[in-house]
Amino acid sequence: MSNNIFLKKLDYKGASKFLLKKDKRIFDKNLNKVVRKILDDVREGGDKKLISLSKKLDKTNFSSIKQATFFKKDFLKSYKNLNPKIKKDLNFLKKRIKSFHQKIKVDDLKLNDEVFESFGQVYRPIENIGIYAPGGKAIYPSSVLMTSLVAKIAGCKKVQLFFPSSSDLSTQLMLATAYIAGVDVAYNFGGAQAIAAMAFGTETIASSDKIFGPGNKYVAEAKRQVYGEVGIDSFTGPSEVLIISDNSSDLDMLASDLLAQAEHGEDSKCIFISIGKNLYDPLSKKITDQLKNSPRKKIIQEALKKFGLFIEVNSLKKAVEISNLIAPEHLQISVKNEASLNVNKLIAGAIFIGKQNSAVLGDYCAGPSHVIPTSGAARFSSPVSLEDFLVRSSFVKIGKKINKNTFKKILSHSMSLASIEGLDEHADALNKRIKKLSLN
Repeated sequence: MSNNIFLKKLDYKGASKFLLKKDKRIFDKNLNKVVRKILDDVREGGDKKLISLSKKLDKTNFSSIKQATFFKKDFLKSYKNLNPKIKKDLNFLKKRIKSFHQKIKVDDLKLNDEVFESFGQVYRPIENIGIYAPGGKAIYPSSVLMTSLVAKIAGCKKVQLFFPSSSDLSTQLMLATAYIAGVDVAYNFGGAQAIAAMAFGTETIASSDKIFGPGNKYVAEAKRQVYGEVGIDSFTGPSEVLIISDNSSDLDMLASDLLAQAEHGEDSKCIFISIGKNLYDPLSKKITDQLKNSPRKKIIQEALKKFGLFIEVNSLKKAVEISNLIAPEHLQISVKNEASLNVNKLIAGAIFIGKQNSAVLGDYCAGPSHVIPTSGAARFSSPVSLEDFLVRSSFVKIGKKINKNTFKKILSHSMSLASIEGLDEHADALNKRIKKLSLN
């Protein structure tokens, strides 16, 4: 059995040292420049530049935006012509997604006291949502449902979908899915240029308030660069899975789970943490055997060679420590003492516990969205959920009935703090209220 199935085989100490180094993919200076140029070109050149970039990068043959634009009547037509079995599968996924997200409660907070008749915070849906559905190595109707459906549940006014140009069959599938998901308009553009169009708008494409959806490294970098001008869901780059296992698990199933993640692309990250020794060779054999007949063999081999990692530790505690250091997109745990796990202490985008479980279930019919932060962003970011399609405003209202003593305390302390900070006009604005309201 060849030992180059995985990039590195490390123990606990070696893994801790190795993983403290930042992922070099995040700091690709050339990628940064290439994406910046694409963004600037679309911002300045609008429709014309979007079309020319798509011709150059995606080999499209559109001569106008209109040719790449689809509306609800087009979605319905594609849906009617869709294979009945595929319709059934997509509608089942829709039902699971809606069932999960409709149970999430987001409530306004309204309080009152002696001065403020009411104060607190209120939520409202974001009006204009841009959805990116990746393509290239595969097509992802599931990503359309995982985002657009949730936007509609949240009450977002307009949802526009962008997806890379592909075959007629793939386009039909994406448009039919757009119908199921309640999308308002779709554009057959992909890559960083699609993110630019969503962020800045063009002569015919409206800008979005927030952008959702996973993509390749160019899409991820484009989202990072437009963040601030528009909102983004999270920093979603190449796919990742980290599996923690001991010798009680079915290695045949776990090998399949690794291959499933690796087939997303050559830059997918697959990490296996073994509790105890003697799993490397049998796992490698399972992978090799399964790879023989895989249609995506070349992609998987490249991913495992570049970003595959096998780590040996002597306890579940140390396995969790390593996993938390990585903060993976998908964390899958298959161990005999799973009852000892505290899910609240696990740092990962999505967590799958149990020997029959698989991160692949999270891609489809588990319920929660599969748009999950990668590259360690799970330390500070979350999977897409209902709350991401809402924004929160705080408010305070002063009515006619005011407890003057309490109001004077609030004004006096605020005025004092303004003076400490050197903001004299702030202090004066508050002092005027003390005088005008006869609170001296």
